[in-house]
Amino acid sequence: MRAPIELGEAPPQPVLDGAVGLALATGVPLRLRGPLAGADLALVLAAGKLGGEIDPNQLTRNGPIELALPHPRAGMHVLDLHPPGAVARALCTLSWPLALLGKPSELRLRGPNYSEGSPTFHDLRLGWAPLAGQFGLKLSLELAQAGFGGDDGEIVATLDPAPALTPLHLVHRGILQQVSVVAAVAGGRHDAALEAAEQVVKAMRRQGVLAEAERVPLPAPGRSRWAITALAEFEHCVVSVSELGPADALGGGDVGQRVARRLAAFLERRGAVDASTAERLLLPSLLCAAGLGARAGTPPSCHYTVSELTPGLLELATIARQALPVRAVVDGAQGEEGVIVAAPNGP
Repeated sequence: MRAPIELGEAPPQPVLDGAVGLALATGVPLRLRGPLAGADLALVLAAGKLGGEIDPNQLTRNGPIELALPHPRAGMHVLDLHPPGAVARALCTLSWPLALLGKPSELRLRGPNYSEGSPTFHDLRLGWAPLAGQFGLKLSLELAQAGFGGDDGEIVATLDPAPALTPLHLVHRGILQQVSVVAAVAGGRHDAALEAAEQVVKAMRRQGVLAEAERVPLPAPGRSRWAITALAEFEHCVVSVSELGPADALGGGDVGQRVARRLAAFLERRGAVDASTAERLLLPSLLCAAGLGARAGTPPSCHYTVSELTPGLLELATIARQALPVRAVVDGAQGEEGVIVAAPNGP
């Protein structure tokens, strides 16, 4: 058996997610320290269900864990991901080992898909899916049911991979063309959602940016909720920023202002993608540079720029060589703009 990927105790979210994807794609085991809980536990259990089952007791006990994930199988997979944040993490992690199989698959991800601090359905469909497409993964996302906070929802992801991953080259984002603001609402008129969306539009227009808002209904039974997503469309990429409306649905508060501030902070820097997106792009970049899948010939390199380098991104780049014959080079200081390069090992 190959030497395991060493994660240690309480690895950061992007490190655990990337390591799970690497383990599924390569068969390299994971070595970490339990117990796992919440979205971390849900992700690892979901990874195991792509090719078999994992005993939850193995993951929830105190002490060292050495875990060999089953080899994934193409097809339809129904995954229960009830902890907030687990749905987005599973989609962005599990899609790539399935893509390497070269056959269509479907993921039915059941759990909250509008949670604080996690990509919403609209972030995934409008922001992440187009970037996944640049690796050759045709990805269709459908919202069967919206789930806010801890409420269950369901996203259906249809994966149609290319024969081999295509390299990502995203150094310059290009000129900002427009900003689209989506007020996604479940139940009721939600005037506060439209007001928050208009706040973002006005803030962008004051900066000379073309911006428009629209209201989109969400399929969600039960209580009324809403969220705002601002999509900045550049020449070569898209970047999304989302915030949830208050749970009491009594007003918008400063939701629109928070979205505008976050988007403005990104626009002030030069990276092609934001920090969290950069973390999610590293896994497919590494797999592409390793030449996995049905690729013939020399594996290609991937490179992209980021508005802010995070500790998780730096750590994932460091551990990648434990599983793959690749070089992951991060040029820049933590907290600053940077360049990420994933390339095959030289002779």
